[in-house]
Amino acid sequence: MRNVYTITEAKARLSELVARLIHGRDTLVLTRKGREVAVIMPYEEYQELRKRDRGLIQARGALAGLDREIDDMCRAIYEEREKEKGREVSL
Repeated sequence: MRNVYTITEAKARLSELVARLIHGRDTLVLTRKGREVAVIMPYEEYQELRKRDRGLIQARGALAGLDREIDDMCRAIYEEREKEKGREVSL
């Protein structure tokens, strides 16, 4: 469930809102001057998001050293395509 509160409302009701997070697994959206500026969520959900983020960062890091190799392979493919004379195709 998604609940929206101004920061002033959230400050006044913080204990109640934290209890709702713990028991109801709600996500709270905080606004300032009508704009959504922050989210408060159960800690377990936050941990799950962090795990997913780390997985993406690790995957990106594993490929980081291959930039030059990929560029060289692409260059070689284009060079070979330019050399190719083509073939006749009967329609």
